[in-house]
Amino acid sequence: MNQAPLQTQTRATRERLIAAARDLMIEHGVLEVSLSDITQRAGVNVALVSYHFGGREGLMVAIARADAALAMATLARLRTSDLSPPEKIRRHVRGTISTYFQRPYLNRLLQKLMREGSPTAVEQVSEFFIRPVVEARKQIIEEGVRSGDFRAVNPNLIGFAIEGACAQVFTSAASRKAVLGDGALNQTLVELYMKSTADLIVNGLLGASDSPRAAGARDRGV
Repeated sequence: MNQAPLQTQTRATRERLIAAARDLMIEHGVLEVSLSDITQRAGVNVALVSYHFGGREGLMVAIARADAALAMATLARLRTSDLSPPEKIRRHVRGTISTYFQRPYLNRLLQKLMREGSPTAVEQVSEFFIRPVVEARKQIIEEGVRSGDFRAVNPNLIGFAIEGACAQVFTSAASRKAVLGDGALNQTLVELYMKSTADLIVNGLLGASDSPRAAGARDRGV
C-alpha cells in the first residue's frame, strides 16, 4: 500500500490545525482559544488534535517549535556571518522584535509553556529554543568582548535583558495605552521600537569610551 498520500494528508491536517490556532490567537489576542474553535476553523474533527499532537499542549508546542525555527535560522546565520559583533546583536534584536510582531502570541506562548507546561513540554521548548538562543547570544557577546567591541559582561544576564526588552512592548495593550496613549500595534511603532531597543542594548554593551573600536562603533551608530 502506498503510504505517500496518507502521509501527505496527515501533514496537511497538522498544518491546518497549526494555522487555525495561530489565526485565532492573533485575532482574539489570547492564548486560550478553544479546541472546538480551532478544529472548526481547520475543518476537522476535534479528536484529531489528540491524534496528531497528543492534546492541546502538544499543539501549542508544535506551534512554538515551527515559529521558533524561523528565528533560530536567522540567528544561526548571524553567528557565522562576517558582521561585527555590535551589528550581529543589533540585527538579532531587530529580528526578535520582528518575529514577535509577526507572531504576537509567541512570547507569551513560550513563557506559558515554560511556566505551566509538563516536564516534557518544558524540555522540548528548552531544547529547540531556550538553550540554542542562550548559546548563540553568548558566542556573539564573547566574540565582541574578545575583539574589544564590548565591555566584559555576563552573557547570560545580558540575554535576560535582551529578551525582556524585545518582548516588553507586546505584553499588554493596556500598558501600551497607558504609556503611549494608544494600545494599537502597527509597523511604524514596531520599527521605532526596533531602533530604540537595538540602540539601547548595543550601546550598553559597547566597550570603554576610550576604546578605538568602541568609539568607531558609536560613530557609525552600530
